[in-house]
Amino acid sequence: MATMQAVVFKQPYKVAYEQVPRPTDPQEGEAIVRVMACGLCGSDLHPYRGAEKGLRPGTVCGHEFAGIVEQVGAGVQLEPGARVAASFTTACGSCWFCNHSLSSRCEKAKLFGWIDERTGDGIHGAQAQFVRVPNADGTLVVLPPDVSFENGVLLGDIFATGYFCARNALDTLVRSGVPKEELTLAVVGCGPVGLCAIASAQALGFEQIYAIDRVASRLQKAKDMGALPVYPDQDPQKIIQEATRSTNGGYGVDAVLEVVGAYQALETSFQLVRPGGVVSSVGVHAHDRGFPVSPEQCYDKNITFCSGRCPARSLMPELCQAVGKSGVSQIISHRVPLSRAEEMYTLFEAQASGILKVIFDPWG
Repeated sequence: MATMQAVVFKQPYKVAYEQVPRPTDPQEGEAIVRVMACGLCGSDLHPYRGAEKGLRPGTVCGHEFAGIVEQVGAGVQLEPGARVAASFTTACGSCWFCNHSLSSRCEKAKLFGWIDERTGDGIHGAQAQFVRVPNADGTLVVLPPDVSFENGVLLGDIFATGYFCARNALDTLVRSGVPKEELTLAVVGCGPVGLCAIASAQALGFEQIYAIDRVASRLQKAKDMGALPVYPDQDPQKIIQEATRSTNGGYGVDAVLEVVGAYQALETSFQLVRPGGVVSSVGVHAHDRGFPVSPEQCYDKNITFCSGRCPARSLMPELCQAVGKSGVSQIISHRVPLSRAEEMYTLFEAQASGILKVIFDPWG
């Protein structure tokens, strides 16, 4: 049996770097990809912390990767040797949702790195040397020669998600008639997705962007990227009120991008946004605390709330060139061999100082 090295889920707070069976013999529509770079995502922490339950022990982790097509099954148009990146979920490319720019709701979508412990349904992930990709033509995007594997990893999840979050806010605000250069924005959560949202918001024309987080090193990176940091010992509401006093009377920012996936983060977002503003949320809310505001409160404040899983595969062709020009690769703080995954999970979960985005080399 052919084998490979991979990171597998064992139980909450426990992953392991070990030898597992290597995917071979691609079936119709499938490709086997040699993984050249893969990422550690904030969403990987949900099952790691036990907040998201039901992941089968032994599942290969990870849903962010780029690499080289090794083998293809019948009917696949991609050729071996192609440099590719994948969206974090598979996409068939032909259903109604895929044809209407909503690949995240594909009828055949599967999340890489999730196999249900009860039903056995799902697919292994990509924190490994090889990965099997169903619906390969609909899931994989060929990378231009000048787009690195690292940027391909960012493209298939966090960069697309940050862009999606910022674009949803802007699309709604366009109708308000406020000139783009006068719009104010707050980003709640300055982890990797939040920093990608800042970069995307800048590219879309937002000039005044406030960054809110509890981790000083993340706020420093946001500041380095041109955002205005709001530090943990400051009151975000007071800061935003003063900052917007000259533009709209201190009612709050025009839009808030919530990328944490925590009750308090969403609650803060509704507190900071002005009446008639937008809360754009892409955080994965793996909790049971419910919604921090009532429909009546949204009604009384004329709030537009946008949410949902990013249709990364639908956006990837558009963003292939933008990911390099954005300079977003500066958020990569650690480039390490995959064999250090257990250490990196521990540090990332603890939000250790200086750790932002981890890129693994499966062959290092």
